[in-house]
Amino acid sequence: MVRRLVSILLGAAPLWLAGAAFAQATPEGAAALQKGLTTILTPTLATPGLGGPIFEGGWTVEPAGAQYRVTGPALSLALRDDDYDGRKRVVRIRCDGDRYIATAGEGAVTRLSGETPVRCEIRPGGGEPPVLFTSRSRRAELTVDLAASLLTASIDESEGVTVTEDGETRLAVHRLSLTSATTPHPERPGAARQDIALQLEAEGLSAGDPAAGEGLTLGRLRYGGRLEDVDAAALRDRVWRLIAFTLDAARRDPQAPQPPNAGRKLDALLRQVQGLIGSASQAELVLTDLRGAGDDSTTGFESLTVAGGYRGLDRAVPGRGLGGGVTLDLRGFTVSDGPGKTDPGTLSIDRVRLSGTLDPVAGKPVAGSTLGLDVDGLSFALTETTGDGPSEFRFDLAKARYGVSAEGLDVAGLIAVIGGFQSMVAEHGDDEPPPAELSPWFARVRTTIAALSQYKAEIAVSDLRMRAPYMNVAIGDIAYSETYAGLDGDRAGYGLHLGMDELTLDPGLPFGDWVPRQARIDIALKDVPSRSVQALFWDGVEAAMQAEIRHDGDSSLPDGDQAFAQAMQRLADRLLASDARLSVDSFRITAPKGAIDLGGGGTVNPRAVFGVTAQATLRIAGLDDFVKFLRTQPDGADAAAGITVFQLLGRQAKTADGKPARDYDFVVDPGGRMLVNGTDLAALMPK
Repeated sequence: MVRRLVSILLGAAPLWLAGAAFAQATPEGAAALQKGLTTILTPTLATPGLGGPIFEGGWTVEPAGAQYRVTGPALSLALRDDDYDGRKRVVRIRCDGDRYIATAGEGAVTRLSGETPVRCEIRPGGGEPPVLFTSRSRRAELTVDLAASLLTASIDESEGVTVTEDGETRLAVHRLSLTSATTPHPERPGAARQDIALQLEAEGLSAGDPAAGEGLTLGRLRYGGRLEDVDAAALRDRVWRLIAFTLDAARRDPQAPQPPNAGRKLDALLRQVQGLIGSASQAELVLTDLRGAGDDSTTGFESLTVAGGYRGLDRAVPGRGLGGGVTLDLRGFTVSDGPGKTDPGTLSIDRVRLSGTLDPVAGKPVAGSTLGLDVDGLSFALTETTGDGPSEFRFDLAKARYGVSAEGLDVAGLIAVIGGFQSMVAEHGDDEPPPAELSPWFARVRTTIAALSQYKAEIAVSDLRMRAPYMNVAIGDIAYSETYAGLDGDRAGYGLHLGMDELTLDPGLPFGDWVPRQARIDIALKDVPSRSVQALFWDGVEAAMQAEIRHDGDSSLPDGDQAFAQAMQRLADRLLASDARLSVDSFRITAPKGAIDLGGGGTVNPRAVFGVTAQATLRIAGLDDFVKFLRTQPDGADAAAGITVFQLLGRQAKTADGKPARDYDFVVDPGGRMLVNGTDLAALMPK
């Protein structure tokens, strides 16, 4: 008996669940849905004071059994587009309204579905033919939450999209889709905060006439974006207000006076939108298989990806804790001239990647940042036709990199400095602001720069080759870098590195045996009182501004230039009182018939005549042969004579492989003498 009762109850359950679907639509439900759709999808219809409506008519909702028949308003715009010759012209845009069938869901959720093809008509005016934007088919689904006043999900897919002008197809898209989703923010489920995701895709795009060699094709376009921790309803309303305000301005006669406070109102709307964009975002745009042709040239790439986003945005403390990144990745890029060009050329790049990051330091008001640019497989060729016939210039590069990194970025300070600068420009234009206004701005600049602790820049090149009719050059590797460390303290350091390998020349130059083929240089500067020097510099700037203010009132007092010069003297005194020192850790340059080796360093010494003492050892291999070579060259005798004096000062020596060399010991002593192998250079100078 119990088993039979359970079976009956289970069999009846689908009927209970279907009860809501069989419920009849009511006029009250139609009115509520109409009001909700107006608020959610076309709020400018209910926003007076922001210009005329941009829609023709409104939403209509009618009961139809258990569902509702819904018709949306048509988009209708009339925008001013006056010609350059002063003729007034109006561009009219009209898009047909959509039709849906709406079904009530759980609670206040309603789902709408429709299949109205896209049809928009643009009439430029001035006798130009209209432009039609249409689709062969379309499927649209919307989910609205009337209680929360939100569009929570949407799917809009169209096939056979075309843009035609005067009967000719200007743009065609095989498939176009737009989807969106608004979901509660997971970390704040009880608050009116949401995450908004948007995705746009287009497949099979073509413009112009690619078959005739003039046009563009794109295999696929995909855009995805996401905003997190957003008040979606407030953001929607502000964006619609901004759109309505902008379109209202576009309707006005450009020659007519602007409405009162128009610029201030627009700025206020922009700030309101910016204030609602959420604490984090991420966006990515991907273009695949682009090909274009025209004007006797073709171009294209396999893929282009641009992505970026931010996190930790806090408007209460702008910049503090802000992080994020951006990347650009281009692959398979080509540009080539057609055969009809007089001097055809080609350019190809296997890959270009640009990336940047901003990473806040936990518990500190600063961040670290990196920026890098990498290029792989760059090749450029150009054919030139002269009286001697065609000749080719070619440049090939296997790899190249440029990178910058910094630690201790005061992002909040940078934002404040930029904002202060913009305010002064807005107020004074090209005029110089008075020193009284510059003083607090410079104070913020001072603290922002003082926070920077480290900076590094690097450049690297691999397998570079240049071929021309009369010269071929190849370099295996080039590396250059500069590093600044400890800038926020008084023991700062600076390092420079330069390396080069495998330089070849073909054909050889007359002096090619003395052209460097390898090089390695490492120079370091240590224990620089960076923090004190920065403070003295900014003290000098402040003193100069204050002196300028006093000088304007009494010309007998020192002006700003004099005050700044005095400050720079105090800065020099601080440097001379420091323990700063320079060291040449390696300095070797090698050529087929010569080489230079240098090592040594110097130290700040306030008791020295020149403020420093230094010592270095230099070895030059092949100098004797170089002097002999110069004497064989036209006009080389004078140069050889000058070098001979330096040659005679050196001690004869031999390199590790037995080649003749000259050694030099350089000394700058506390008394101010400059010695070369014990000889005072002052004794060699003309009296």
